[in-house]
Amino acid sequence: MSTDEQRIREFQSDSLQRHAIEFGEWMVRASNSHARALGHRDLRPAHARLMVFLGWEGSRITDIARAQDVSKNAVGQLVTELEELGYVERVPDPADGRAKIVRYTDAGVALIGDAAAIAERLNTEIANIIGVQRLGELRSMLADICHHLGLGPALHAGDL
Repeated sequence: MSTDEQRIREFQSDSLQRHAIEFGEWMVRASNSHARALGHRDLRPAHARLMVFLGWEGSRITDIARAQDVSKNAVGQLVTELEELGYVERVPDPADGRAKIVRYTDAGVALIGDAAAIAERLNTEIANIIGVQRLGELRSMLADICHHLGLGPALHAGDL
């Protein structure tokens, strides 16, 4: 086997990219499975991904699309589906009456509460594998990486 082929095989089997993608997909699948068990039966992974980028006070579709690096149409379709499920609503943007923001309904807030409980269960599962200290280190490292790459929502001092 050539050096190039060995390098490519190692990339396929043991790269940071592969582990990050697999772990992220496991988190989404496990979260959705637990959410279905709690009665949120019609949620899909794409819905969960959108909800990660929906600010607590609401967000514009264009901002969600930019954060996810997808089209406004794709986000608009997911928002429509989440509206039909009762988790979000579109309301006038208080900063610009011509624009709309997407915000959580009471059912959406309850879903986020369930998501927090699900996250605690998944954190416990992960801590059972790597330990509580390493889980904290993993969370901190991922947060640092995301912050420095400009990923995720901007945190305000009052959010911490």
